[in-house]
Amino acid sequence: MVEGSQIDNYPDTLVSETLDFDRAVGVALDFAQKDRHTLVVITADHETGGVTIPGGNIASHMVSLSFSTKDHTAVMVPVYAYGRGAEKFDGIYDNTDIFKKMMVSFRFTQIKNK
Repeated sequence: MVEGSQIDNYPDTLVSETLDFDRAVGVALDFAQKDRHTLVVITADHETGGVTIPGGNIASHMVSLSFSTKDHTAVMVPVYAYGRGAEKFDGIYDNTDIFKKMMVSFRFTQIKNK
C-alpha cells in the first residue's frame, strides 16, 4: 500500500507527491505484468481541495495550482485496477465496496447476492 499523505491541500508538496506516487505505481504495474498473479488497485480515499491547474510553463516545468476549498469535496474519485481480478472494479460504486471487491479478489470471502 502506498499513500501520498502530503497531497491534501499542500501546493508545495502536491506535485512532488504526485510524481512519487506515479513512480510507485509504475513499479507495482511492472511487477504485476511480470508476475501475472498480482492485482494492483489505484484509487484515493477522497478528493481534496478541488485542485485545478490554471496555468504553468512547460519549459520551466512549473505549474500554478488553485484550490476551490480547504476541505474535501464531493467529487467522485476514479478507481484503476490491473491484473488478476481487475474486471471486478468496473463501474460506479460506493468507495466502501472497494474493500469488498478486494476481499473477493483475494479469495478471502465471497459477496452474497442480496
